[in-house]
Amino acid sequence: MTIFAPLLAAVTATSNPDAASWAAAWNSHNINTVLGILAKDVQIDQPENSKPLDYNGARGFFTMIFRAYPDFHVAVHQWIAQGDSAVSVEQVTGTWSGPFIDPATGKSTPGNGRHFDHPGAMIIQYDANHKIKHIQIIWDQLTVDRQLGIIPK
Repeated sequence: MTIFAPLLAAVTATSNPDAASWAAAWNSHNINTVLGILAKDVQIDQPENSKPLDYNGARGFFTMIFRAYPDFHVAVHQWIAQGDSAVSVEQVTGTWSGPFIDPATGKSTPGNGRHFDHPGAMIIQYDANHKIKHIQIIWDQLTVDRQLGIIPK
């Protein structure tokens, strides 16, 4: 046992209701299910966006993901929780079979049928009502771009 053992609880998605609801929301492909776990003042940081997404931006973000990758799937391998914060260590997969609409430019690129499979992590903070108020998305964009046949920027 390390000195950190009392501070952190690492569990699988199947043994933690927060981890299970997180994965279920993503895997539902239902915008209202995803928005239902978010606070109205949520902020979502991820590498592709120049500024954090708010609640309305989250609607557009998840709509784009579910349209471009209709088989998008999150498998939570580890859920590390402390107080009102959690880290979800995940494997994310999908096939680019729908149009990708760039949120910044509105440019639409048709899907090419290529598959992605990459690890990722989400740092999550909950508010007092146990809604997610902040998400920091961490993923390897270069790996995904290569898997999807996209020329990196």
